Amino acid sequence: MKHLTLVIVFTLNLFGLGECVSCHQEQAKYMTSKCTSCHTQTLEHQQDKLHKTSPVTLQDFKKFSNDDKPVWLSYQGLLQKNYGAKEYFHMQSDIHFQKGMNCQDCHTSNELHNDEFWHSKRESEIKCQDCHGTTKEYPWELGTDDNSTARGLFKENGVTHLVSSTGTMLVNVLKNEQNVTVVLASGEQLEFQPLKFLKKEHLLSKSALVSMEDIKGHLENVACSSCHTAWTPQFFGSVSRTNLRIKKRTNQVTKTSMFMRWEEPFLIKNQNDKITPAAPKTPLKKIEIDKKGRVVEYWETNRLTPFSPHTIQKGSRSCESCHTSSKVLNASVDFGSFQENNITHFNLSKVFTGAQLDKLDRRGVCLSCHEIIPSDTLAVSTVSHIS
Repeated sequence: MKHLTLVIVFTLNLFGLGECVSCHQEQAKYMTSKCTSCHTQTLEHQQDKLHKTSPVTLQDFKKFSNDDKPVWLSYQGLLQKNYGAKEYFHMQSDIHFQKGMNCQDCHTSNELHNDEFWHSKRESEIKCQDCHGTTKEYPWELGTDDNSTARGLFKENGVTHLVSSTGTMLVNVLKNEQNVTVVLASGEQLEFQPLKFLKKEHLLSKSALVSMEDIKGHLENVACSSCHTAWTPQFFGSVSRTNLRIKKRTNQVTKTSMFMRWEEPFLIKNQNDKITPAAPKTPLKKIEIDKKGRVVEYWETNRLTPFSPHTIQKGSRSCESCHTSSKVLNASVDFGSFQENNITHFNLSKVFTGAQLDKLDRRGVCLSCHEIIPSDTLAVSTVSHIS
């Protein structure tokens, strides 16, 4: 037992966890990297390790970013001017960012204390409904993922916490009568009303009620981000060049892209059979130059990968942007298709089947009633003015 203890202590010190784990044992058991890769070394920690916490800012979460899907940038409303560039266009930022929320305000300790690729291996433990509920149920009235029973609430020290769909107690999300209060990492408190309360007070638009209540398939099959994502970076014709003849490792890989778009995203079914936003998998072309100067080039198949763009807004995309869009229905843009042989980049994700497309496709619906439109009539003139 003594030797095992020594091995554990040596391992913790090797990964930089020895000092932190004395207080943060629960979090440390999930970690596979150094605490200081996110938590900065502060003077308070050096003086009093028992009571002070080091802050984690949005800048510290930069390690979760990559060039293909720069979530860290998109969340702030920043778009790279070129693939991998350090200059940005200023776009619409995520509403959670506008409210002052940092990554750890939504993502749980289990997620963030896993390895740095946690976001590509599994879905987040937090879902939109965990805080916002639905128009028919408050968050605490919903069931969990593993069974249909109500998830309920967790009371501790006189405070009522919400429980996520995965059964995890949300330490910083509290129930305050019929409202939800999120205690942010900054120390501020953000209070808002769940969807059921907004419906009861007639604060939801008619289009919101139709999409969330009347169309049952939306709530069951479509992720909230599919409608509420304002934009997402999409790089096309991207090339990755690896030159091993360059000695400095940081300069060995360069990435370029023919062009990019930042409109509403593709849609695809993820591994849980939910319709979610997707983006082209990049790079499409790889060039490798070995130390002797020999060049190898190869192309990859057009593919889509589902992900969460982190550009959420209160408003949603229009019905037509999904149901009449070849980009959504055929996974195609004007220069090519991303639906070749039903291939996607992410395991278990898939494009729409023929039966699903039959339900989604509403192109040409207007012509079913308006095959002949008389000109110079009061009705047509009125509709034109109204539109």
